[in-house]
Amino acid sequence: MKTYKYLLAGLFASTALVGCNDDDFLKEEPKTIFVVDNAFEKSSQVDATITRAYYTMAKLHGWDNFFLGMFDPNYGYRRCCILGGQGADTMGGDGQLDHTLGGLSDFQALNPDYADFYDLWNDLYELAAQANMAMYGSELVKWTNDTEKDEITAQARFFRGWAYLRLAECYGGVPILDKYSEELRYDLTRATRAEVYQFAIDDLKDAAQKLPDFPKQDGRVAKGAANHYLAEAYIALGTETGDKQQFQNAIDAATITVNMHPLMTKRFGVRSNPMDAGASGIDPVNPSQPVPNYKADGDVFYDLFQLGNYDYSEGNTESLLVAQSPTYANYSVSGGLVYPLGITCLSAIGTQNWSDKYRALNPENSPGPCWDPELFGGKNCAYLGGGTWGIVGSTDYSDEVVWEGKFADDIRNNELNRTHPVVLDRNSPLKGQIMTPDMVRDPAALMRTSAKIVMADGWGWDDHHSSFGAPFAMQYGRDWYMARSAETYLLLAEAYLRKGDMDNAVKNINIVRERAHAGYMYETLTLRDILDERARELAWEEHRWPTLLRWDSSTGSNEDMKYQLSHYTMLCNDLGRKDVGAPKWTLFPIPTNTINLNSGAEMAQNPGW
Repeated sequence: MKTYKYLLAGLFASTALVGCNDDDFLKEEPKTIFVVDNAFEKSSQVDATITRAYYTMAKLHGWDNFFLGMFDPNYGYRRCCILGGQGADTMGGDGQLDHTLGGLSDFQALNPDYADFYDLWNDLYELAAQANMAMYGSELVKWTNDTEKDEITAQARFFRGWAYLRLAECYGGVPILDKYSEELRYDLTRATRAEVYQFAIDDLKDAAQKLPDFPKQDGRVAKGAANHYLAEAYIALGTETGDKQQFQNAIDAATITVNMHPLMTKRFGVRSNPMDAGASGIDPVNPSQPVPNYKADGDVFYDLFQLGNYDYSEGNTESLLVAQSPTYANYSVSGGLVYPLGITCLSAIGTQNWSDKYRALNPENSPGPCWDPELFGGKNCAYLGGGTWGIVGSTDYSDEVVWEGKFADDIRNNELNRTHPVVLDRNSPLKGQIMTPDMVRDPAALMRTSAKIVMADGWGWDDHHSSFGAPFAMQYGRDWYMARSAETYLLLAEAYLRKGDMDNAVKNINIVRERAHAGYMYETLTLRDILDERARELAWEEHRWPTLLRWDSSTGSNEDMKYQLSHYTMLCNDLGRKDVGAPKWTLFPIPTNTINLNSGAEMAQNPGW
């Protein structure tokens, strides 16, 4: 069993009270009140601060469970779905006409007080502060040896570098806080975007030099992940400054990662052995039927997203950094309720009615293609994503557009990895047929179900993977990629293309396509082609907004981003709201309260807000 999954459980364990007598009772010597200087007395306390940083970063990668998070005060709900691309070209709202929860793509209605911008700003600075505290604490304790200290501080610098990389990508130039301080400051000034990128590079470069070659513990960062994000930071700096040497620096860093972490090209892991006659899990349609361990129609891309296959220690060479998901037993012991993957990522098609055209073709007792008394009331089919509604869903761009024509022949596009919902109502003459947009009253609600989010056959899951009667709503024990080397190859392709080396750009993007058994290989490339390929390979994983926002310099108009947003967001494309158009801004806004509280110095707002 993975030891790292137990680290968070004891993170907030309270310390024992110090005994006292009556004479000492009124003395103001609060031995149990911790300040920074007495909180760090041994190296394990510094590591506990690092563990908290892992938790913060993991939450910035999950698709947060908005609904159930409201019921767990310990969960600390974050609006982190914005990083994954909610409101951008790949991810939208719930696909229904009421887009209250998917309003990020209504660009004309957004303002600097929008909660997602504020929460993201705070979470990234919180992560940087945790890193600063760990580095401060590392100077207060005695270490067994220099290597132990170097590895702890390298992890801290990785987190700080990653936080400032995301801050620069999303907000441009921001204040840089490079050390721990207990004093509140109201005189912060914004560094330039290039200076913030350089600060992130310095941290990530130092981390890459001092971290171990491979994770010493599941979930820990190592050289591969540090060089991956270092490459991204170099590309961002080169894009911002026009300095092409930065693209060569990105190539050098990314090459280290792909050499250490080659792609998985053959079937592997828990469901790949034809001799395994065992079974595990609950079939969502036939709960009494065991689910075979061997997945006969599986492929290597499917294997990447199976429980037990995520970590490098499990034989997955492609794995760079993985958020560890505790099992139900771990969570129940520590009092937790949910994991960031869950009901917010489901297809909102379960309650859809037939369209007028198909209403007449179906029996009167068939209100919609997915209505079935045997499937509802606690037995919702995984074709629906495991539930009947959702807050975040994929757009037609990532579901259909990027797979059109010559791009259709690709294992990432097959029905195993990106499942089209089918008609489930046993009373319908169309039962078992793939649902088409003209069948339902709200076509935008029709979206494919990704195997990255839902295992359609329920393998490896038990009855704890449910809530409110909806199976598979809480994915206990299922890890989540924060980085894998397939993305590093796409960073390589981008760096070569920006440098002006088309041959190597094509070579690296086609390495990813070859693993996907794609029928078409690129012969020439544009930057927009790379955005399409990232959507094919990395939908649900990629931090799409940071990618789009860094695509041009802060003085540019970022036409590629605006093209994507004006053509492919859920409101613009799926719902036909062409009036929304592209945003007037190219960076997220600095939160209004941050500007207002900074009374000792001017903090200018980003253009367009």
